[in-house]
Amino acid sequence: MTILEKNLNALENQTLKLELRDIKHTHIKPVFGKDSLEFNLSNLEGGGGVMYQNPLNELKQNLERYNDKFALYPVLYFYGFGNGLLYKALLQNSHHKHLVIFERNLELLWLCLSLIDFSKELKEQKLIIYHQTNNEILRELCTKEPFLAYAKTCVLHLGAKYYENFQQDYERLALDLQETFSQAMFSKGNNLEDALQGVGHFIHNLPFIVSRPSVKKLLNKRGNIAKTAIIVSTGPSLMKQLPLLKEYREKALIFCADSAYPILAKHNIKPDFVCMVERSDFTAEFFKHDFGDFDEGICFILVSLVHPNATTYLKDKDCILINKALYFADFMDFKVYDFEQPLSNVACMSYALASALEVQNIILIGQDLSYDESGFSHPKDYQHGQDFESESKKFSVLAYGGEGEVLTHNTWFLFKQNLEDMILRQSPTCYNATEGGARIEHCIEKAFKSCCEELLKEKLKRPFTPLTKPTNSKELLQKASEKITLAQKHSKEFQATLSHFHKRIQEEIIRLESANLKHYKLELLDEIQNSLSQAKEKYYELFELLSPYITQFKLNLARILVLNPRTLEDTFNKNLILLRENLKLIEFIFQALQTLDLRLENALKLLENTIKENQC
Repeated sequence: MTILEKNLNALENQTLKLELRDIKHTHIKPVFGKDSLEFNLSNLEGGGGVMYQNPLNELKQNLERYNDKFALYPVLYFYGFGNGLLYKALLQNSHHKHLVIFERNLELLWLCLSLIDFSKELKEQKLIIYHQTNNEILRELCTKEPFLAYAKTCVLHLGAKYYENFQQDYERLALDLQETFSQAMFSKGNNLEDALQGVGHFIHNLPFIVSRPSVKKLLNKRGNIAKTAIIVSTGPSLMKQLPLLKEYREKALIFCADSAYPILAKHNIKPDFVCMVERSDFTAEFFKHDFGDFDEGICFILVSLVHPNATTYLKDKDCILINKALYFADFMDFKVYDFEQPLSNVACMSYALASALEVQNIILIGQDLSYDESGFSHPKDYQHGQDFESESKKFSVLAYGGEGEVLTHNTWFLFKQNLEDMILRQSPTCYNATEGGARIEHCIEKAFKSCCEELLKEKLKRPFTPLTKPTNSKELLQKASEKITLAQKHSKEFQATLSHFHKRIQEEIIRLESANLKHYKLELLDEIQNSLSQAKEKYYELFELLSPYITQFKLNLARILVLNPRTLEDTFNKNLILLRENLKLIEFIFQALQTLDLRLENALKLLENTIKENQC
């Protein structure tokens, strides 16, 4: 077996493997010197020139630099493969778990992989090579571990001085990599109050949840009732689609966002399902209306952690609450109310429900995920004003149709990514008939009129089968009461463990300050992390609250972990910072659990009163 065959067999990137197999020869020439490491490449892009002016000297300088400043980095990123010898040498360092290389020149890769055996490094994924990059490829990389854990240490290095000739392409890739990591970190959340609010709302809504039909019953009773669903969102382009939506309303299953509900009511276009994900009281105000007979036949589907005002406004309507795949809801073990699909935003929720109801086609309208030409974020009939989100920080993305760009912001961009992932995974054919806004990948972009004419032929058989309410609500509330009592017990046990580690860290700081650093070993931090991992398994319901903060803590701590101390003083300072940061983490978790205890105590009283009064 040739060196090339060994490398290609070990290469995990199947697209790159196929492209390299098709190459039979290259115009690039290898140039060897007296030393085995004196390996140069000539006849590069542009018809001439060499990669290195002095291969041995450049290799030596690079190794000195990376062994000095980047010796403890688990992941390093490089633009350009060069002759590959730098990476062969760097991977002798056991701290480097992965080297990620971006190289667009296939002939260069083919030549280097024909001459140097990287099969072991490729098979073990220590060496990861990308030839092509797009949002999907970068997103897959940046959301995996350990890449995400060390996102804040990501620097795109040049594989050789030669690659300075491609500065514009390098800067574009570096920016794409940075933005993709930023989105991945943003998606993990970092707001304790937001998490507390969600848990509090979920518990408060329990009597309402168990007194209403379950999502399992909805899917069983109303599956396969339509071939096509239209999902109505509140981008600024929505108004132009309303006349056609009204004309074809009888021939499609209509899902709409909570924010679109008052707009459709104003134009007398009745949706079949109105969906809500957000937990704020602000969002609940979309339901503070009395539209009379208009609401008959509408099923309001809310995520169970919505603000209690929403359930108050909808108490006399056909309404069900469904559980997101979150720790506390899973701990409650109300399986028939659980919905396993991602519900990160209201469009994804509508898409997942439409797919679960076995529609064949989904049409998106008003799904701009961007500002319009006038800078408006919403349509003119939007309840809170069409410039509601005009103050957000903006950046450019590819526009609908694939030509030009439009402005979006971080939250919309995350929604776009989540929706794209869902469209890719789900079986319905998705048509983006927004006719404006940002391009959404994996959709067929088609005019709304064409979609309606081609897909909507027959009227649906309305009214749909009614959903019956459960008969075991009191039993479920009693179960919830027992679960909350158990969560309180778990919280107290975890706080006792945290108090133990808090004391030990304080003692360790004193020991560090008086120790001979030549004989000092910092082992406590690994013990703390192992304890947190065990706690997550044992008390997992508590980590819906804690996980976002712990994740952000680890992302920040990674920048300290990769620092390479040169002196005993550097080692002392690094260890002291690590201890103090872990002390802050434990204090934060302790305070968060105490706050949760108060919420659980209040929720338990509410449940017990509801059970006594038999109002469920």
